[in-house]
Amino acid sequence: MTMHPATDPLRFEILGAVRAIRDGAPLDLGPAKQRAVLAVLLLSPGRPVPVHRIVDAVWGDVPPENGTNVVQKYVAGLRRVLDPDRSPRTPGELIALTDGGYVLHAGALDTEDFRTGLARADAERRGGDLEEAARRARIALDLWRGEALSGLTGGVFEAARLRLSEERASAWELWAEIELSRGGFAGLVSELSRLVQEFPLREGLRAQLMIALYRSGRQAEALAAFRDAREYFLDELGAEPGERLQETHRRILRNEPFYAEPVDPWADRAEPTPPPSSPAPPPPPPPPAADPVSVQPWSPAPYAPAIPHQPPAPAWPPPAVMPGHLMSPRRTGIPVVEAVVAGVLPVVTCSMASWAYFVYAAFQRRTLRDVLTAVFYVTAYLTAIFFLAIDPSDLESETTSAAEDVGFTLMFLIIPVAAVHGAILACHPGDNRGARTRRQLARQFAAIHPDGARQAGIGRPDLLRSFDDGGLVDLNHVPPQEIARLRGVSPIEAHRIALDRYEHGPYQSPEDLARRGLLTDRTLRRIQPWLICVPPGQVAPPSAIR
Repeated sequence: MTMHPATDPLRFEILGAVRAIRDGAPLDLGPAKQRAVLAVLLLSPGRPVPVHRIVDAVWGDVPPENGTNVVQKYVAGLRRVLDPDRSPRTPGELIALTDGGYVLHAGALDTEDFRTGLARADAERRGGDLEEAARRARIALDLWRGEALSGLTGGVFEAARLRLSEERASAWELWAEIELSRGGFAGLVSELSRLVQEFPLREGLRAQLMIALYRSGRQAEALAAFRDAREYFLDELGAEPGERLQETHRRILRNEPFYAEPVDPWADRAEPTPPPSSPAPPPPPPPPAADPVSVQPWSPAPYAPAIPHQPPAPAWPPPAVMPGHLMSPRRTGIPVVEAVVAGVLPVVTCSMASWAYFVYAAFQRRTLRDVLTAVFYVTAYLTAIFFLAIDPSDLESETTSAAEDVGFTLMFLIIPVAAVHGAILACHPGDNRGARTRRQLARQFAAIHPDGARQAGIGRPDLLRSFDDGGLVDLNHVPPQEIARLRGVSPIEAHRIALDRYEHGPYQSPEDLARRGLLTDRTLRRIQPWLICVPPGQVAPPSAIR
């Protein structure tokens, strides 16, 4: 079986570096920006993409002066490469311009083949043909050639890369589920160990590794894998492992069998009894037919792996307490040590290292203002050195040259200016690598455990919390006054954002603010690194509350 038949002359791939292939040969897509424009269109195949969104994705905070003309030039270049025999503005062109923007009519795309292959594998698994299911799942996973959208940078591509990475992790869980159902326990240990290293936050893979070790007769190693997982989650997230890992651990301790029945290792668990006052849930729909042609394209659940042995949720609401410290303790106050070092360094080095803290701050914060500040101090120091070196006086001379006078004057001027400026800068930390890392960890945690994210208060600076999520603001839960604290957002705009989420539903992503006309694209780009949209929880019906 092949996922890309030879009858399709043009095929696009984004599960790795962006490529276009015709008749088995890759095409030269031109400069990097032109490939990035194609990647933006491939992320929304068959749907119009406005020009301003292409500009935002490809150029970010430094858009070209005439973005429309630049995008038009790159689209024309793509048309010449992808569809050289068709004249522009003719019916059926590969990249068409509509009222809503540019539309790419992609015939074959590896992400669609990936999802369709996994849907067929899941259908075969539920139909009982585990060998065929494993083969189809592995073929779909083999479509990955490395990191998705490799070589492309920017917020849009990073978000897409994270979503595709989650899909890939869910696909590996599906494949491991099928292989465990087939009984191949010993042969899975090394592969699952590698996957746990690649996707350390996926509890499903860790649980499957524990089961594979346990069924291979290595119970002590399975229990050690749980201890390692628990230590990792406590160190990195400040939270205990989820119910699935803990239940797997309990069953191993009780020497209970896994996969004694085909497919579902949790089949012997009793479903929770619903509260007497709430109506009984309707019976689940029958499983789909195993016909691989009739399955729908596979799409993983956005916040949980699409595999069958997720333990059922309890019938009672979770306790409204915070599960420990997430990431690192919350930092408050002024970083005294950093401020002292920044202020003292130019003095004790006689201006020789006056530039060092500003270079460090630019590397940490990565903003244009901090980079320009570092460039200024480095240039000032080099200028002083230049004047000291161009006309040095003799060692026996009692006077200095005019150039040396200028150099020494610059050096002595830099000392107080750099000391005061560095101390003030250190007292206002702003954004830094540590905060960005904590925001990334918090986003990953919220993507995998939205209930835990709501319970812990990720993105809720209005709550009393003992952890630091890097300054995230949850658009779906924070009050308007917290939204108004964001740079460039007025109190009126903050009120509109809070009102809109109640009138038109929660936000799926920060981009919804621009789609709904609540913020300009420029303002959204400025604050997007601090935004998160944690999905709201299910509200119990009034009859179920007593």
